[in-house]
Amino acid sequence: MKYILLTLILAISFNASAITWKIFGACKNTPVHEGSFSADLTKSVGDISIEIFDLHKIPYVGSAEGINSLINSPIGMDSIEVVSDQEMRVYGWCYTVNGKQPKEMPHQIQFKNQTDKLTWFYAYSTNKNNEWTDYCSPAYWIKAVQFCGR
Repeated sequence: MKYILLTLILAISFNASAITWKIFGACKNTPVHEGSFSADLTKSVGDISIEIFDLHKIPYVGSAEGINSLINSPIGMDSIEVVSDQEMRVYGWCYTVNGKQPKEMPHQIQFKNQTDKLTWFYAYSTNKNNEWTDYCSPAYWIKAVQFCGR
């Protein structure tokens, strides 16, 4: 009984000292992957993200500087949605740390604590009449047919 209690205490302690992370895809407002990770806080958010993707065998294209594709999301022309002659949405990956979207690229910042929260989410930016009207809006807000079907 003592060993079970000790193991439980150690497991809780380990989870309490690890960043939590989530990945949201294009179609649902629930994570497609999530977990916790005991991060080396001297490394960048980008480096730690790559470690998480590699550890959990999450397919990606990119580097610590930025992610082009996660979970086999489309890239290039396939990541553009033509809404009308005057409007298009361009899709890609954005991230937040503790619910806030940094201005820096992921290789330029670091976590401050093991209690920090990392979220990667598939997002779009809208161009209407040659003007960008939004940036990094979660794709699951609109669930585009080309990614989610009907």
